[in-house]
Amino acid sequence: MAVNQVIARWAAGRVGHKEGDGECWTFAENALRQAHAKTSNDIMGADGVNSDADYVWGTPTTLANLKPGDIVQFNYYTEHITLPNGDTQDNSRGDPRHTAIVASVGAGGAVTVYEQNVPEGKGVIKTTLHFANTDNVAVGGNWWFYRPIPK
Repeated sequence: MAVNQVIARWAAGRVGHKEGDGECWTFAENALRQAHAKTSNDIMGADGVNSDADYVWGTPTTLANLKPGDIVQFNYYTEHITLPNGDTQDNSRGDPRHTAIVASVGAGGAVTVYEQNVPEGKGVIKTTLHFANTDNVAVGGNWWFYRPIPK
């Protein structure tokens, strides 16, 4: 089974459970370990992984090439969604940074992710975020997509 498939399957199995210390970084780091992929510690070195770092999780990729098991690294992300009834919904991630694992990729920049340490829930949750502006979604901030590297 390919590294990305192992990561996505492992992450799906953690939904509803707290992984490690409950931090988003721990969730992603453990997922890559389970898949025998290079972790942020492997790539950046233990000194490079600190509270000021924008973590690197593999080879950079793009939204157009994103697939399940890829990693999203945020440095403050916001989305403002206008619902069909006119109500609005605001979401944010990564103050100052956040990490998530791609579950699936939809149309119009919609990406479903597995993540933990977010206000919506305790432990790992599955949620859909947006990474492109559309008629009803406005997004801002910085984010990077990474393809895990097998060891």
